[in-house]
Amino acid sequence: MNARKFFATVAVPVFFLAPSLAPACTGGALIAQNGGVAVGRTLEFGKPLDSVLAIWPAGSEFTGTTSTGNNGLKFTSQYGFIGATVGSLNDQILDGLNDQGLNVGLFYFPGFAQYPEATAENTAKGLSPAQVSTWILANCATVEDVKARLGEISVLPVVLDVIGIVPDVHFKVQDASGQSIVIEPRGGELVVHDNPTRVLTNAPDFPWMMTNLSNYLNLSSGYPAAKKIGDVSIAAFGMGGGAFGLPGDFTPPSRFVRMNFFLLNALPQPDTTAAVATMFHFLNNFDIPPGAAMPPAGTAEKSPDYTTWTSVSDLEKKQFHWKTFGQQNVQVIDLAQALAVAGDNMITVEMGPQSLESASPSQTYTVSP
Repeated sequence: MNARKFFATVAVPVFFLAPSLAPACTGGALIAQNGGVAVGRTLEFGKPLDSVLAIWPAGSEFTGTTSTGNNGLKFTSQYGFIGATVGSLNDQILDGLNDQGLNVGLFYFPGFAQYPEATAENTAKGLSPAQVSTWILANCATVEDVKARLGEISVLPVVLDVIGIVPDVHFKVQDASGQSIVIEPRGGELVVHDNPTRVLTNAPDFPWMMTNLSNYLNLSSGYPAAKKIGDVSIAAFGMGGGAFGLPGDFTPPSRFVRMNFFLLNALPQPDTTAAVATMFHFLNNFDIPPGAAMPPAGTAEKSPDYTTWTSVSDLEKKQFHWKTFGQQNVQVIDLAQALAVAGDNMITVEMGPQSLESASPSQTYTVSP
């Protein structure tokens, strides 16, 4: 594939009734020239989830939540990991990194997730949707590990109290070798798709997103050449003409196309330090300003969709970088150092303010002689 040309996908449009929340997370990954991987994503959920960073050491014990209580799968973590939580639910991870360099991201999948009905058999290996990331980080080192072990779990329809519904979700898994997969609950089963794009947004399903890329084969980052119509020379107005037609709205298919375009046309990244910085620049293009994406008319939810936090994980150095809506300076935690501090106990770290009222555009800089 020509790295300067773009490809895409489209099938028959799918229409569905979305729930009152319409989260719009976007994720992607860059591979540096030294083979290191930087994987990042935004988090939008229509309301702040008040995430904190939970740091879980190896040997931590977990129990899966089902619709009838904490009576699901019991497991002990083989690996230490860090993850952004669903509020105070420290065993429910939205995005995280383990000490083997494996990243897992949970993405909303409205109208398309199809979970099995709870039975005595699947309850014994049951997890709530937001516990799947935790289980993967605790037990798997690579994408191949995830593929081999997915049969050990069953993802059950459990109401998430903070939003009052069963969350429709799917997952993007990225390992330090560059391999990536998407896991989607379809027809009561966990369906795995290899993800050569290393990109994920929301609905429709991943195969549809890949098909839709075919609609954008002519996109290029190159400056368009001038053309003549008779004796008249027609030239581009200025820089950026090569990306003319790149969708700029916040719908999931448009964001999927846009992230693919950025990744395919990324300049070579010498190492993961550069790749992390570049991923933040890419993700800035998916930062939803409050008021630009409102909930559907007639629904109970009145809050606009907006980006509450953005994270980028360095899978080579095992570092988790992030910024929040109210704290735009990028912060970083080294996982090995954090696990050393945690010892045998789970600890949490505040991510920073995430509500609409928490915006702080700058910090005061004091000039000294």
